[in-house]
Amino acid sequence: MIAGMKTLRTLVIVLVVLLALALGFIYSGLFNVAASSPDPGLVKWVMHTTQDRSVARRMKTVQVPPLTDPAMIHTGFLHYRENCVTCHGAPGIEASEIGQGLNPLPPELATSAEEGNPQEMFWIVKHGIKMTGMPSFGVTHTDQEIWSIVAFLLKMPKMTPQEYQAMAQAAEAAGEEHHHEEGEAHEKGKPEAPH
Repeated sequence: MIAGMKTLRTLVIVLVVLLALALGFIYSGLFNVAASSPDPGLVKWVMHTTQDRSVARRMKTVQVPPLTDPAMIHTGFLHYRENCVTCHGAPGIEASEIGQGLNPLPPELATSAEEGNPQEMFWIVKHGIKMTGMPSFGVTHTDQEIWSIVAFLLKMPKMTPQEYQAMAQAAEAAGEEHHHEEGEAHEKGKPEAPH
């Protein structure tokens, strides 16, 4: 009984000391939060692994619709061009100065999206990722619009810069801008039913 109490007391003391050290570190300002400073290896690993495991756990219930309809891909292109190129670039287009200044750097989707998992892409585009600069488009876009972005993301790595530019020029000539489909738009900030 006495040995058990000693062990418990030691455990409580260790936890209090660890908490005090953690609070001391937080309040010391020693950790550099500047986006211009790369994260140390351990911090980078913790953040990346936490993100991967969190998304993997939550994307399992996402049901993937057919994503090969040309009209859907075109709608996704319009949304991507307006909302995503700034940070992620496109075939023949580098990320803007904003995208280049983010930490962690946003992935270059023109080359990497083909290998992506549609469930994961949908979840990330819809919900965003904290502390990365990736916003939640589920606040402003319907699920159908987000799936159109995913459809375009899967198509984009197969596109040449010339094909992307031709799509952009055709959209400009037609005066196309992205828009919420009638009856599909939802109120800003209104939660949706879980999937």
